[in-house]
Amino acid sequence: MSSYLILCSSLQNAIAWLERLASGEVQIITRPEIIVPIPDTNPAEVQQRLARYGDFSTLNRHWNQTHSATTHQRLQENPEEWAQYHTLYQKSRKDWAVIPYEEMIRWCQQRSDYTIGDFGCGEAKLAEAVSDRHTVYSFDHIAINNNAIACDMAHVPLDDETLDVAIFSLSLMGSNFTDYLREAHRTLKLDGQLHIIESTSRFSDKGQFRTDLENLGFTVISIQDMWKFTHIRAIKTERF
Repeated sequence: MSSYLILCSSLQNAIAWLERLASGEVQIITRPEIIVPIPDTNPAEVQQRLARYGDFSTLNRHWNQTHSATTHQRLQENPEEWAQYHTLYQKSRKDWAVIPYEEMIRWCQQRSDYTIGDFGCGEAKLAEAVSDRHTVYSFDHIAINNNAIACDMAHVPLDDETLDVAIFSLSLMGSNFTDYLREAHRTLKLDGQLHIIESTSRFSDKGQFRTDLENLGFTVISIQDMWKFTHIRAIKTERF
């Protein structure tokens, strides 16, 4: 087909779309902007959100004990809950001696040309800091910006063996978090790296967690305690 015919076809398609839009057959959906932190200019609204969602610990517990599919649907219907969680997370981490995503940013900045999956990216700080040297896919229930991907982390929109690195920074949240790790295994290349940073209190038995990762096809190469967090590094060594 000539360039002229292609241009005509494109114009006809555009005109047809505009006609359907004018007639109401097509609707443009505008999603509300996600702002983190939520402005606290109205004290009454701040208290209303705390009464509705609870404090940071309450939200953590709720998300941890709920299946990710249920959480994903709820947050899609009401993204304010997600924004509230990250507003409280911002406030909480101001007093931390170690901030996990900053640790991962430092690790990534010492390397280049990786394809990275940031599972549970939150405010997508990792991509913001290292996208000049890596390809970063940022996943979370809610997309903070147009570069992040809103999805259930048990089902991310990536082909098999796409990633060099999969990162979970305080994001193994959900009663089915093992499904996230299976998804990381699926999307990692053979010998790809898995990084998990979680509160040390989450690991009641680190030996059992190591065994569970090995059963998923990973080999653990280091377990390091950092303040009140534990950083686990593993390699995908098996295909299933």
